[in-house]
Amino acid sequence: MKTYNRLFDKLVSMENLENAYWKACRGKSNNPVVLEFEKHWQLHLVTLHAELKNKTYQPRPLKTFVLRDPKTRTICVSDFRDRIVHHALVNILQPIFEPRFIHDSYASRKGKGTLSALKRFDVFLHKVTQNGRLVADARSANAVCGYALKADIKHYFDNVDHAVLLSIIAKRIKDKDVLWLVRTVLNHYNSGIPGKGMPLGNWTSQFFANIYLNELDQYIKHQLKSKYYIRYVDDFVILHKSKTTLQEYLAQIRKFLASLEIELHPTKCAIIPLSQGVGLLGFKVFYTHKRVRKRNLLKIYQRISELVDGYKQGMVNTQDVFEALKGWNAYAMHANTYHLRQRITMMVEQELER
Repeated sequence: MKTYNRLFDKLVSMENLENAYWKACRGKSNNPVVLEFEKHWQLHLVTLHAELKNKTYQPRPLKTFVLRDPKTRTICVSDFRDRIVHHALVNILQPIFEPRFIHDSYASRKGKGTLSALKRFDVFLHKVTQNGRLVADARSANAVCGYALKADIKHYFDNVDHAVLLSIIAKRIKDKDVLWLVRTVLNHYNSGIPGKGMPLGNWTSQFFANIYLNELDQYIKHQLKSKYYIRYVDDFVILHKSKTTLQEYLAQIRKFLASLEIELHPTKCAIIPLSQGVGLLGFKVFYTHKRVRKRNLLKIYQRISELVDGYKQGMVNTQDVFEALKGWNAYAMHANTYHLRQRITMMVEQELER
């Protein structure tokens, strides 16, 4: 196994910090905090460089807010200078770990994402069902053979074990100063359980999440030898023609996750006939079509209703309403929703005309 040392000087170099600064700025050019930092950005980076080099760097307090989308989550926002440090750290670690990630891990990776995961699922669906082979006494073209093991990790971000994560990173990263910075970032978040958890919202958390669960990915692909496995953050699905095989996989996955100090969610883990459709990334996926899940429909109806009410009160302009509608259409078009999208668009136009 190749290991890496003497990375810290490159990490804290002005070149890397400046690169990280521009990445942290991306899409936030009108943010007041970013604009304030920008006034003396070179001086700030010099200060940050000195703090990191001397190991006097300490992250500033996190700002938290609650998001209900639709489940309740606590999102943490780091100070802007800390976001620069996060990018600088990932700039160094990503080229080392990214090539070791499996192809079918789709979250927080360049060239991946929701659409790619859905397309890959369709490929797997056709292979497992042998291009749509139906069960006996099938009543529709969706009554195909095969099963899906659908599961997610219980409270994943709050339960990531720092010692386990550091040991995984330390297998390849032998630079003690880089490990010091990783530990500093991890210890900054208080989940309520010492040595556990990462904040939702940090770029480092998304990257570390993939490093951590790459252990599971490798186990499923190379030990269980599962061909049809997809993971998106802490949600994963395995397809197979045999329900018994998936039951065996499930038992072995539970044991393996115990070695990572995490476990499957007790109520969000099931083996489902493919004929019933599989919930995946906000869609219900059948062999012949996809539907938007009901909770996501309710969410867009509620969001548009709020925007239209704001428009009537003069607090929101038409551009805001149609931007939200455009975002919804871009999401929903990945399912069979042409008539649904037309209906919602017409509803919005009629409300605005009134």
